[in-house]
Amino acid sequence: MLSQLRRIVQDVAQEPSLDSALAGLVRNVKHALRTECCSVYLADYEQQHFMLMATDGLNPDAIGKVSIGFSEGLIGWVGQREEPINLAQAHLHPRFKVTPEVSEDCFSAFLGCPIIHHRKVLGVLTIQQSDSRIFNEDEESFLVTLGVQLASVLVNAEMRKVSAGTSSSQQNSQMQGLIGAPGIAIGEGYILQPASDFDAISLKHSDDPEKELNRFYRAVKVTKAEFNRLAERMSGHLPADALAIFDVYHQLLDAASLGNEIEAQIKLGWCAKSALKLVVERFARQFDDMDDPYLRERGTDIRDLGQRVLNHLLETEQRQHRLPAQVVLVAENVTASMLAEIPRAQLVAIVSLKGSVNSHAAIMARALGIPAVMGVDELPLMQWQGQRLIVDGYQGHILVSPADAICQEYRQLITKDAELSARYQSELHLPAQSSCGQNFSLMVNSGLAIEIETTQSEFTNGVGLYRTEFPFIMRSRFPTELEQVELYRKVFQGYPGKSVVMRTLDVGGDKPLPYFPISEENPFLGWRGIRLTLDHPEIFLVQIRAMLKANIGYNSLHILLPMISDLAEVDESLRLIRQAWFEVDDEFNGENIVAKPKVGVMIEVPSIMFQLPELARKVDFCSVGTNDLTQYLLAVDRNNPRVGNLYDAMHPAVLRALNQLGQQAHGLQFPISICGELGGEPLGVLTLAAMGFNSFSMNHSNLAKIKWLLRRIDLAELRLLLPDVLACQSPKQVRVLVQRFLDQKQLLNQLRA
Repeated sequence: MLSQLRRIVQDVAQEPSLDSALAGLVRNVKHALRTECCSVYLADYEQQHFMLMATDGLNPDAIGKVSIGFSEGLIGWVGQREEPINLAQAHLHPRFKVTPEVSEDCFSAFLGCPIIHHRKVLGVLTIQQSDSRIFNEDEESFLVTLGVQLASVLVNAEMRKVSAGTSSSQQNSQMQGLIGAPGIAIGEGYILQPASDFDAISLKHSDDPEKELNRFYRAVKVTKAEFNRLAERMSGHLPADALAIFDVYHQLLDAASLGNEIEAQIKLGWCAKSALKLVVERFARQFDDMDDPYLRERGTDIRDLGQRVLNHLLETEQRQHRLPAQVVLVAENVTASMLAEIPRAQLVAIVSLKGSVNSHAAIMARALGIPAVMGVDELPLMQWQGQRLIVDGYQGHILVSPADAICQEYRQLITKDAELSARYQSELHLPAQSSCGQNFSLMVNSGLAIEIETTQSEFTNGVGLYRTEFPFIMRSRFPTELEQVELYRKVFQGYPGKSVVMRTLDVGGDKPLPYFPISEENPFLGWRGIRLTLDHPEIFLVQIRAMLKANIGYNSLHILLPMISDLAEVDESLRLIRQAWFEVDDEFNGENIVAKPKVGVMIEVPSIMFQLPELARKVDFCSVGTNDLTQYLLAVDRNNPRVGNLYDAMHPAVLRALNQLGQQAHGLQFPISICGELGGEPLGVLTLAAMGFNSFSMNHSNLAKIKWLLRRIDLAELRLLLPDVLACQSPKQVRVLVQRFLDQKQLLNQLRA
């Protein structure tokens, strides 16, 4: 039964159109369960009804014509209850709706199962039979399991139309993702590192079959040459019968075998990649179904062969793609090295198929001040290439191939955003203080693009968080001590006379080093941050020495320790920092030019929150990393889009923890600041200010807006709001309260277009 389920889902996923996929689905389910009828209804939320989209057993003329309201009939009941409905005599049930057009009078038994994706009912799958009986547990379990697996395949029916490649269906298609970074941008999709596997290829038509045939012939020629080189290289190591596999590959590529089938698909209008995918997967599945083990293995050979041809097709295609004037970077996971390959003047937005609101890619987008949408994995990666895209980072929307009229509407919003930004910038030179005279320390998070981040240095209190991991991530090896000294000195030069808080190497989790791979089942709870560097003191000591040397003549260095969960880690870190200081001081012959830096700890692991008094006796300051603290308090992987809606730093539990933390730090006279993303968001910074926090470090792109906002706030009024905020039961309630406060001050409509 498991193989039948897998086959049905695979067939649906590989069909070139949604209509044919659903027709195959009902046919295969009817056959697998030996029932008399199978049908599928898809939800239309605009019309508030389920539309019959495919059936094998009901009147085929009703397909696409008969609809059942969300609150009508047994189909609507399945959707409302969001669970299977199993009836022996469906026509006697009070919810049964007579629909003459579908001709179901002959059926008594009914089993309906919802198809649900992320708590949203996408459709209903039903089976029916003339006998009056309850479908057994195995049949019900099969249908439920199938519905669960189908959900991800059918999640976005509109995007399946986009994949077909017709211009009319591409117009104004919209995808929903997770908000990664605010803002709006219009540009062209560009895949920097395309995934070269068939799962990433969507089926697409071509208007130029001759061109696609030539592309296929060239790829086949290169693949055959590759096989010749492999056979020659292995000829002295493998027996003749083993080398025969390369001859088999040659034969499969010839026109009389796979080549002929692929050519036929191209002539039917498919592009070369799509034709290759259709033929290879069809042949491979046929071999998979064979009883003979030897023949089943040939399915693997077919896939390997097809993969090699696909690689060459993609390489050729990627070379032909120019870098657009306005790049929307699309990738499975956007990395710092990818961002470095795109000129900053051309990069307008980011779309990451994986990741969530506070994944590393989203943080980088906010640091660069460009919109980003995360967790958009329904559309195959290659489908984004060359598409005109509107990225709406405020709503988490992506519009694919939008009409000119819609582009014009969004351009007006971009213009309004720019006007608001200019208004904020006009007050950047003014003091960071509230309308009642309370001073704030506003610093920047730095490390990704130091040239951009230092442009506003004179209007800040310094660097509240310098992420030293970026120089490590961008290299193919660990940077030397001298290379680090030069990098860190540029930071001190950019902020003369102001404090610079440098976080020690914080890799692991969603920030792996390409030359130091770490494979863990749960990397966010694993070997990362201070845990890794204490296990490798040779890395830690070199970095501390480089910081101390770069600080000579500036005396601005503060060292911040990440991922501290235990006081013993603090003690060991302080010991190594003292050792590094003595080494550097000795290197300069004790000339008293090496300043001893202040040392702080990041509050991001919940355990250390309950050891604040002991911590205050050991270090000079602390800084709250709200991103990881939220992740650990809520037990939500911030990189996982499946639970992305649960990650929210405005969660009442997180806010109550921050309020207690702030009160305790102030009672201990222990300097505390906020360096997480919450301190750079308008609603977040107001809530934190109401708690008494007055030191914030944020992305440079948020600095002007936050200063502008704080200058219009009376803290006495804001503190009156705090008890109601802390009494809220959900993040939504918190936002409504703070937004209402801003609206009363006539500030809400001035924070975004």
